[in-house]
Amino acid sequence: MKILYFGRLQDIFGRTERIPSRYPNQTVGELLDELRARSPATREALSRPFRVALNQTILVEETVELRDEDEVALIPPVTGG
Repeated sequence: MKILYFGRLQDIFGRTERIPSRYPNQTVGELLDELRARSPATREALSRPFRVALNQTILVEETVELRDEDEVALIPPVTGG
């Protein structure tokens, strides 16, 4: 599985992507909970609005189970003009 970070989340996590060693039978929600638990900064960043895309499709349900070949993208709102 690959996790992609975009926008302000790149700054908070200090990287653009991460390939975790393994997440057996983990749901998207469980992955997000684990990422929130890493530090106060990640907890705060993931408490603000953001979208989750799984394999380039925006998700609504966090109960989807992850597979080894999945790509999870964490996308904050885009601002600018």
